[in-house]
Amino acid sequence: NPFIWENGGYIDKYIGDAIMALFPSGAGSGLDAAIAMLAHIPVYNSHRAAFGYAPIRIGVGVNTGPVMLGVIGHERFMQGTVISDAVNLASRLEGLTKIYGASLLVSNHVLFGLEDPNRYHYRFLDRVRLRGKEDTVPVYEVFNADPPELFERKKRTREAFERGVYEYHAGNFMRAAKLFAEIRD
Repeated sequence: NPFIWENGGYIDKYIGDAIMALFPSGAGSGLDAAIAMLAHIPVYNSHRAAFGYAPIRIGVGVNTGPVMLGVIGHERFMQGTVISDAVNLASRLEGLTKIYGASLLVSNHVLFGLEDPNRYHYRFLDRVRLRGKEDTVPVYEVFNADPPELFERKKRTREAFERGVYEYHAGNFMRAAKLFAEIRD
């Protein structure tokens, strides 16, 4: 919670073990909060380990776009919240963190909404289609909060990795596999 508040956000709701937060000041604030949370996880896990608890991992999805803010529900149960395709995409990105093995995924809308995208380290991962939509949305991994060794490796191999993704999407599976094998080794 403090990382959200410190970056100008507020919590809309808790959904199981998830948090839905809104950042009126823009995409950069949401991204900074996500990076701060992820950077704090090793500290939190060290405290958990001291008491014999297993470490946790989190996945964060960040998107930006228009939302409808208001009260929804029924006369017997109402709540304030936001709804929109932008909210659905953020939720979908969070879910995709498990599939891609990434801690922080963002849409192209987030990258285009940043004042200074060069403050962040990211790489293109894929294009996803939301249920019921025709267009696909580019998905990027932001790896600023990765452990130092992994951060450096992703930074060093970003260009080859993105070429591999491009070759894969172009149907050149052998070329993609070769590029990914070179990165892995």
